[in-house]
Amino acid sequence: MPYGRRVTRTVPVVASSLVAGLLDSDASAGAVRLVEVARTRVTVHYETGRSDVPVLCVCTPDAVRLPASVVVAGVSDLRGGGTAGWRVVRWWRPPRPRGLTPPAVVPRSPVDEIRPGELVGRGPGLTPSGDDVLAGALVAAHAVAHPMLAEWREQTRRALATRSTTAVSRGLLQHALEGWAVPPLADYLEAVCAGSTAGAARAGLLAVGHSSGAALAAGADHALATAVREAAA
Repeated sequence: MPYGRRVTRTVPVVASSLVAGLLDSDASAGAVRLVEVARTRVTVHYETGRSDVPVLCVCTPDAVRLPASVVVAGVSDLRGGGTAGWRVVRWWRPPRPRGLTPPAVVPRSPVDEIRPGELVGRGPGLTPSGDDVLAGALVAAHAVAHPMLAEWREQTRRALATRSTTAVSRGLLQHALEGWAVPPLADYLEAVCAGSTAGAARAGLLAVGHSSGAALAAGADHALATAVREAAA
């Protein structure tokens, strides 16, 4: 897929199944306009102008794979300039935990209540901590069929329509609304719901970003801890 200018080289990529429609439509159109909105040492994030994949992440294998990610071999393939086309050599499916049973015991969450209208956009960074808390809660709620899931989803959609946040975070929340997760969050949910101590999985989640992992864990722990209580209420 070209970036919107003449392709002078082709880069092999491993692409998320969530971006298949984007890549297919762009191939038929011959070009796509991607607007860079954020860049780190191992990722570049682009707004696409589409509702199904609002933000596309191009990353190296060292990065945490966001649900809508295209993985390139190395940092040199993250270069901008619109001169690279992508050739998908393999597809990967982002994790989407579901059908899990809430555990009897989970770590205590610092979150007392999930209020999407107050969380969206709260905090600094590429993905504000409020958004990470909300994403963790949404994914966990989807995984265990939390009684508040429908309400949280509706409140999140309203908040996204009225509140400001980063483009990257907006894209992540759009996928979290449907239960799609970054792999470390999915691994943690699978482990803790299986009755494991989940020590290694929790450590892997907490290692995500500067504070994103801790915020994702806080939201997930809140959803897990309240699932049974809300169902009995």
